[in-house]
Amino acid sequence: METFGFLVHPMNIDDVARKYKIAKKVSPRVVASVLKRRRPFVLSEITGIKSITGKEATGWFIIVPFLPHQFYDLDQDYVIEKIVKACEIGRKEGAGIIGLGAFTAIPGNGGRLVDEMARVPITTGNTYTVAVAIEGVIEAAKRMDIDIASSTLAIVGATGSIGSAAAEFLADQFDEIILIGRNQDRLIKLKERVSNKNKHVKVSSSLSSIRPADVIMTVTGAVDAVVNPNDIKPGAVICDVARPRDVAEAVVRKRKDVLVIDGGLAKIPGNVDLYSVMGLPKGLALGCIAETMMLALEERYESYTIGKEISLKKINEIFEMAKKHGFELAALRSFDKKLSDAYINKVRENARLKEVAGR
Repeated sequence: METFGFLVHPMNIDDVARKYKIAKKVSPRVVASVLKRRRPFVLSEITGIKSITGKEATGWFIIVPFLPHQFYDLDQDYVIEKIVKACEIGRKEGAGIIGLGAFTAIPGNGGRLVDEMARVPITTGNTYTVAVAIEGVIEAAKRMDIDIASSTLAIVGATGSIGSAAAEFLADQFDEIILIGRNQDRLIKLKERVSNKNKHVKVSSSLSSIRPADVIMTVTGAVDAVVNPNDIKPGAVICDVARPRDVAEAVVRKRKDVLVIDGGLAKIPGNVDLYSVMGLPKGLALGCIAETMMLALEERYESYTIGKEISLKKINEIFEMAKKHGFELAALRSFDKKLSDAYINKVRENARLKEVAGR
């Protein structure tokens, strides 16, 4: 039996209240103050992972008791120290590799400092997150009758590890690429790399730049939503890879002419149920934990995805690994709900009617 651990943290006060009901009765500031003093701990075991090769794996969810904003607000040495302690808990449970979930993957240069300090190999899981997000974007565009070869792709959070890797992988498949981020120096460097495969590349620090895009992938590290209903043109596909979400729920409520999908979701081989921790239906997981499972099944007990750069070679390797073990793109979902054919057809028709009316 192969083994792994995976670090998680509460996304909001509601998550904290599931374990500590008093969290609903005191101020968020008090909750945050108490959390930062708590030690990491094992939340639950992960079972039911069985590769199509016959190999099996088991793991443990380990809680890092910080809210999303605390990964930015608190002293970084303190944050990294607590993440390393959580990794050590996983190692003592028997984990051969540890996946850094959500905001635990951000501090210390995308896990590099954690990797140097931890006594167990780690991965952010971002390589398979990129891979399965790419598959989702292509599938959603196809369902919306978008010809990607003649379309514009915008990536919000383009200079992060996931955004930059997706930009390079998809560069020669789209007609035009718009890279959006806050760091101008890193944007320019990314543009230079992407321009080797596509001569129509623009960069911007403004979210208004996504308006012309037919397909949008958003993967920022923002604590709150950054994409709102008026930011998107009719008929567009939006793949939200970020957790917490980058796309405001109002987009789905108010824009019945755009297709919003949850990015980075995979179908896991075996009989896995992560609902109690991740709120996902049986058999589904985020790409980051799927990568950690995959590496365990492969007995690749080595630090795999760390830092801010993901090579195209690694993305292709993870695609092959997924195929070998039976991991695949999950059915398209939006805000944790499966999208029916009828719903997608209706969105596509609404977009067509709005386009006709605007002519």
